[in-house]
Amino acid sequence: MANHSQGAYTHTQISPSQVSTALIGAKLIAYRVNRKPEQLHQLLGMARMACALNALSYQEHDQLLIELERLCVEEVGNA
Repeated sequence: MANHSQGAYTHTQISPSQVSTALIGAKLIAYRVNRKPEQLHQLLGMARMACALNALSYQEHDQLLIELERLCVEEVGNA
C-alpha cells in the first residue's frame, strides 16, 4: 500500500510552467467572458512575472500577448 501512495504522489507533481499555464489560462477564460480592464492588467502582470521567473517561455508569453491583442481588437469592433 505504501508503494501505491508513493506512486500517487509522483503523479501529482506539476512543474512551475504547468502551474503558470493553468493560472493564466483560468484568468484568460474569465477575461474572455467579462472583458474587464482590471482582468487584462492582471493577465499582463501575471504573464510578465511568469516569464521573468522562467515559468513561461518567451514564445508562450508572445502568444498570449497576440491573443489578448486579438481580443481587444474584437471588443473594439463589437462596441
